[in-house]
Amino acid sequence: MSTLIFYEKPGCANNARQKRLLLDAGHELVVRDLLSEPWTAERLQDFFAGQPVADWFNRAAPQVKSGEIDPDLIEADAAIGLMLANPLLIRRPLIEARNLKLVGFDAGQIEQLLGIAGNSDTPRSLEACPRPHAATPCPTPHDSERTQIAFEYHERTKHRPERYAAGPETLDWTSQPDPFRAFAGSPSLRLPLCAGRLAHIGEDRAAPEFSLDSIGALLQLSLGLSAWKEYGPDRWALRCNPSSGNLHPTEAYVIAHGIAGLDAGLYHYASRSHALEQRCRSTAAHPPGLWIGLSSIHWREAWKYGERAFRYCQLDVGHALAALRYAAALLGWEVRLVAGCNSRRLAALLGTGRDQDYADAEREEPDLLVQLTRPAQHVDPAQPQAVAEPAPWDAANTQWRGQANILDPHPMYHWPVIDEVASATEKNRDEAAAPTRDYLPGTSATHLPAPEVIMGRRSAQRFDPQFDMAAAAFYRLVDSLLPRPQAPWDIWDYAPAIHPVFFVHRVERVPPGLYILVREAGAESRLRQALSDEFEWQKAEGCPDHLPLYRLQAGKWNKVARAVSCAQSIAADSCFSLGMLAEFEANVQEDAWRYRQLHWEAGLVGHVLYLEAETLALRGTGIGCFLDDAFHELLGLQGKRFQSLYHFTVGRALTDTRITTLPPYPNRIADDMEDTP
Repeated sequence: MSTLIFYEKPGCANNARQKRLLLDAGHELVVRDLLSEPWTAERLQDFFAGQPVADWFNRAAPQVKSGEIDPDLIEADAAIGLMLANPLLIRRPLIEARNLKLVGFDAGQIEQLLGIAGNSDTPRSLEACPRPHAATPCPTPHDSERTQIAFEYHERTKHRPERYAAGPETLDWTSQPDPFRAFAGSPSLRLPLCAGRLAHIGEDRAAPEFSLDSIGALLQLSLGLSAWKEYGPDRWALRCNPSSGNLHPTEAYVIAHGIAGLDAGLYHYASRSHALEQRCRSTAAHPPGLWIGLSSIHWREAWKYGERAFRYCQLDVGHALAALRYAAALLGWEVRLVAGCNSRRLAALLGTGRDQDYADAEREEPDLLVQLTRPAQHVDPAQPQAVAEPAPWDAANTQWRGQANILDPHPMYHWPVIDEVASATEKNRDEAAAPTRDYLPGTSATHLPAPEVIMGRRSAQRFDPQFDMAAAAFYRLVDSLLPRPQAPWDIWDYAPAIHPVFFVHRVERVPPGLYILVREAGAESRLRQALSDEFEWQKAEGCPDHLPLYRLQAGKWNKVARAVSCAQSIAADSCFSLGMLAEFEANVQEDAWRYRQLHWEAGLVGHVLYLEAETLALRGTGIGCFLDDAFHELLGLQGKRFQSLYHFTVGRALTDTRITTLPPYPNRIADDMEDTP
């Protein structure tokens, strides 16, 4: 069989299916991004030789679908010029081998030249989009196929002792992608830095109205910069929402209707300048409301982490979701997930499906939407108002603005499996509102972290291996992970599916050993059945009665914790580390979209650990690099029923005094010093 160069549009599910057919036939593929390839007229004409000009065009391209371009009326030279200016017009895929150049994926031609036989279930044309009017890449057609893609991706991206998941062979930090997305040509509205003035903790103060001030405080405390760091010639920003590798793939958008000081429309949050970039302005009549949408730029993570990056992007979405909930709670606001908004509608709402606004820029994958409300809007506090989805943009009354910046002009790698799993795990169903949750009994501290704690949160780089944390502090941290009807857990309408397994190293009066927290009462029997039958399942002495924390096995697990965390000493030198077991197989089989959702829940758990540790003068750090199956093996797990999605560690951090800390918005301190926490 042949080695083929396959030019695709990243994120296109049709291209993903075509690649699978070629791979199944025994061909090797070198996958390239058709949109960023440096095409010339001569190279394109080699692919089009012998084809009518009309057949050179991608019939699903926006300019073709809208009638702006009629392929049947275009001359060859003009067609090439249009395609060089906008590669979305090129019919795809382009396939190249030593003595072969093909345009498109006509089943008959492919069968004849590349030996791929069709069947009764295979359409004769494998190019036609099953959702021709979709604004986002179409998903694979069957739920079982989508689930299988998610399972295969997860298995493929596991780290193993003999080999890590596929990633770049080398990193050039001088060519790191721009960590800040911006939209050139979008009007920019600077937000006030007033979190210190508006945020309150349990005080008898009314929740502020939705305004530029209060929205600015919300974004400052959730997704804004918390500091700049300098070490030698290097300078980098930290944010309130943590991120794998500090790469920050998560972008935020504000949808505002009827908000004082804001035109109705869509805004991108520019964290670097703490400003809103107006992406669209709507003159149509909309019910008043405030929503925030989150999206992911996969390349930011993939640049460093390769194929495993999709996992990390989803964990970061969970962190950002928790950060939003904490910040909203400090303002006295409520936040609810808009569960009914599917991926297609979300892409349209956030503008991430607008090809003309991204051109050669890295695309964004829409993830979720939340609605913010003020308690005063409720008639009956015991009956929260129904979650509402914003109305779609009316093309006749909507003006779009801005072009996305290119973050990495010269990417060295491309990881098609990320686009494939992203497409397979899109949310295709309109989910009904979740039923009322049943919470575990017991009490939990109702405190919220102060703005200073949120702004001061850091990821620990090293821990003091001689420090022992107090038992009361440990149990308080564990207790904070139990879902209760208060921030941040009241944003999560689903039954808990994440159960942390602790390596306890140094906690006063808590014997070292392996422990598990069962975060949902019905899960205990499932966990007991799945885990090793040699485990003790004993409550530790001094453990609060309401806390479902069980010791599985006593002993010192420092070396094991380090080994399963890719030999990282932070997993052993801390007071404790943990791996987050997810109820995996059944949830992903129910809907492949839940592959994302499980990671969001794990990220939410991690963010609670970050902030609760800070309130105890401790520090945490997320661990994305771990040996998946080695961890499962030590627990006696088999199959895919439970899988670990995220590891974490907490202790007393050792600070590197060589690194200088600078304020997050130094050019604005003079104006806003009295309002900055």
